[in-house]
Amino acid sequence: MSRRKIRSGPVVMDERRARAEQLQQDRAKRSPEEQISLLDSRLGSGKGATREREKLALEIASRGEEREKRSTKREKKVDGEKAKVRRGREREKGRRGGRRDNM
Repeated sequence: MSRRKIRSGPVVMDERRARAEQLQQDRAKRSPEEQISLLDSRLGSGKGATREREKLALEIASRGEEREKRSTKREKKVDGEKAKVRRGREREKGRRGGRRDNM
């Protein structure tokens, strides 16, 4: 029987670490849409990596919701309500529904 060669020396581990870091950097540069298209080209349209695809779809959807939230915040600010007035109103809400002393 022949011995199996094990590639686990320090030089090989450094090469693997460098390769993994490069892959992480490349992935970080891609948008969720680009990542999905890359998965489609590698695995086929809609095939494989289902959890990753779900995660990317949620990320895309949440990014759209953030844009909507930002636009509504701007609209509220345009209404002209001052910060002090708004904070006072929020404090009053907290007092109404806040802690009650048991007597």
